[in-house]
Amino acid sequence: METDAFGEASVSHDDVDTGYPETDSNKVDSLEGSSSNGEVVGELGNAGEFLTRVELDLACSSEKLVNLSVLMMQVATRESDYEAFVSRGGRMLGNSFEKALEFDLLSGILDSEVQEVDKFMSTLQADVISAHEIVSLFKHLGETFVEMEGKLCDSELSLKQSQDQVSEIRMQSAKFQRILASSKRDENWNNDKGVDFPGDDQFLDTYANIKMQTAEQQRHILRLLEKSLSREMDLEKKLTESRQIEEELKLRLHSSEQEVFFLEEEGADIWERWFQADNASEILMGISKELLGRLHIFQFNLNGAVQREAELRHELERTTEQLKSKEINLHKLESSEMDNVILGLKEKISKAESRADSAEANCKLLAETNMELKDELGLLKDGGNISEKVNLLERQLQESDYRLQHAVASAEAGEEKQSMLNSTIRDMEKLIKDLKLKVLKAETRADSTEEKCIILSESNMELHKELSFFSSRLGSLEASLHQAEEMKIANAKDIAIRKKVITDLVMQLSIERERLHKQISTLTVENSNLLLKLQQMNMHHHVDIGHNGQGNSEEFSLPKHDLTNVTCARESKEEVTELSATGSMLDKNQVSVPIGMTKVVFANSTSELESVRRIDAGLLNFKHVLMAIIILLISVVAYLIQK
Repeated sequence: METDAFGEASVSHDDVDTGYPETDSNKVDSLEGSSSNGEVVGELGNAGEFLTRVELDLACSSEKLVNLSVLMMQVATRESDYEAFVSRGGRMLGNSFEKALEFDLLSGILDSEVQEVDKFMSTLQADVISAHEIVSLFKHLGETFVEMEGKLCDSELSLKQSQDQVSEIRMQSAKFQRILASSKRDENWNNDKGVDFPGDDQFLDTYANIKMQTAEQQRHILRLLEKSLSREMDLEKKLTESRQIEEELKLRLHSSEQEVFFLEEEGADIWERWFQADNASEILMGISKELLGRLHIFQFNLNGAVQREAELRHELERTTEQLKSKEINLHKLESSEMDNVILGLKEKISKAESRADSAEANCKLLAETNMELKDELGLLKDGGNISEKVNLLERQLQESDYRLQHAVASAEAGEEKQSMLNSTIRDMEKLIKDLKLKVLKAETRADSTEEKCIILSESNMELHKELSFFSSRLGSLEASLHQAEEMKIANAKDIAIRKKVITDLVMQLSIERERLHKQISTLTVENSNLLLKLQQMNMHHHVDIGHNGQGNSEEFSLPKHDLTNVTCARESKEEVTELSATGSMLDKNQVSVPIGMTKVVFANSTSELESVRRIDAGLLNFKHVLMAIIILLISVVAYLIQK
C-alpha cells in the first residue's frame, strides 16, 4: 500500500509535469494580436483552447493533490512508528526500522512534491489572471462572454480549493520535516555505525549476514541496482514520451475536429453566400437588362429629340431669315409707298391749292367784272343802246356765273380729292398698324420658338445626364457581377484547398497512428524484456544471498516490488489500481509464503500487465482508426456538398 501510494504520486506528478503550460504568454499575445485584427472567430477559438488548457491543468493539479493527500496519509501512519523508533533509541525490530526509513524517504518525497505543486499553483494563478484579461476582450459578445466568465469563476474556485489543500499539505510536510530534523540532531543515520536491533534471532542473523558481505558484492549489487534503476528510468522516460505523444495526438485530433467543424460551418456560410451571390447576380442581371432596355428607349427618344431639335432649329433659322427679309421688304415697301403717296398728296395739294387760288382769283375777278358790269349797266341804263349792252352784259354775267360754278365745282372736286387723300392716308395708317401687329406676332412666335429651343436643350441635357447615370450604373452592375463571379471562383478554390487540407490531415493522422502503434508495440516489447531481465536479476539476487536467510530475501525482494509497481503505475490509472491490489497481495504473501511462491505470483502479475498493455494498445489503435474514418467521412460529405 505504501509503495502503491508512492507510485500513484509519482505518476500524477509526471502527468502534471507534462501538462505544464509553457507558452501561455505567447497565446495571450497571439490572442491580443488577433483581436486587434478583428478576427472574432479565431479569438474565440484561441480563448476556448486557453480556458480548456487551464481547466485541464486544474484537473491535473486536483488529481495530483489527491495523490499527495494519500501519500501524506501514508506518511502520517508511519509518523507514530518513527517517533516510537526515535524514542527507544533505535532499539526495535527490522520491520520498524524499515517503516522509519520509509517515513524518512516518503516525507522527503512529499516535501519535494509539495514544492513542485506550489510552483505549479503559482503558474496556474498567472494563467487565471491572463485568462481574465482574455475574457475581458469579449464583453460585447453577450452569452458567450457570460459562459466564459462562468467557466473562469469555476476555475478560480477550484484553484482556491487546490491552494487551500496545498497549504494544508505544506503544513503537514513542514511538521514531518521538523520531526526528522529534531530526530537527526540526536541520532546518526550513517551506515558506518550500524544499527542495533534487539529482537528475534532471525532479524539479527539477517543483519549480521548483510554486514558480512564483502565490498565487492555490495558494489556488484549496487551496480545491478543502478542498471535496473537506469533501465527503469529509461522506460519511464519512454512511457512519458508515449503519453506526451498520445496527449499531443489527442490535442491534434481535437483541434482537427474543431477545424473540421469550423470548416463545415465556413463551407455552409460559403455556400449560403454563394447562393446569395448567385441570386443577387440573377437579380442584377434582370435589373441590368431592364436598365439596358430603358437605356435603349431613352437613347432612341434622345435621338428623336435631337432630330426634332435640329429640325426646329433649322425651321427657326429659316423663319427668322424669312421674317427678317419680310421685315426688310416691308420696311422698304412701306417707305417707298409712303414716299410716293406723300409726294402724290403734296402734288395734289399743291394743284388743289393752285386751283383754289385760281378759283379765288377768278371769283375776285368775276366780282370785279360783275361790279364793272353793274356799273356799266347803270351807265347804259342811263344812255342809249342799252338793250344790247344789257344782253352783252347778261351774257358776260352768265359766262361769269358759269365760270364761277365751274370754279366752285372744281373746288368741290378738290375737296373731295382731299377727303379721298385723307381716307387713303387713314387706310395706309391702318395698314401700317396691321403690319406692325403682324411683326409683333412674328416676334412673339420667334420668342416662343426660342423658349421651346431652350426647353428642348435643357431636356436634352437632362437626357444626357440620365444617359451618363445609367451608363455608370450599368458599369457598376457589370463590375459587381464580375466581382460576384470572382468571389464564386475564389470560394470554389477555397473549398478545394480546405478539402486538400482535410485529406492531408487524415493522411497525417493515419501516419501518426501507425507510428504510435509501432512505438507502443516496441515499448511493450522493451517493457516485457526489462521485466524478464528484472526477474532474472532478482532470481540471481536470491541465488547469491539465499544462504543468508529468509529475511534477507524479503529485504531485497522489496525493490523489485517497488519498481514493478512504479512501472505499472506509469501505464494508466486503471493499471495503478489493479497493480496496487496485486502489490498489496504480494506484500502479504511475501511475509508468509516462501520465495518460490512469490516468484509465481510475480510472473502472474507480469502476464496480467502484458495483457492489459496489449488491450490498451488495441483500444488505442481502434480509437485512432475510428477517428480517421470519421474525419474521412466528413471530408467526403464536404466534397459531395461542394459538388
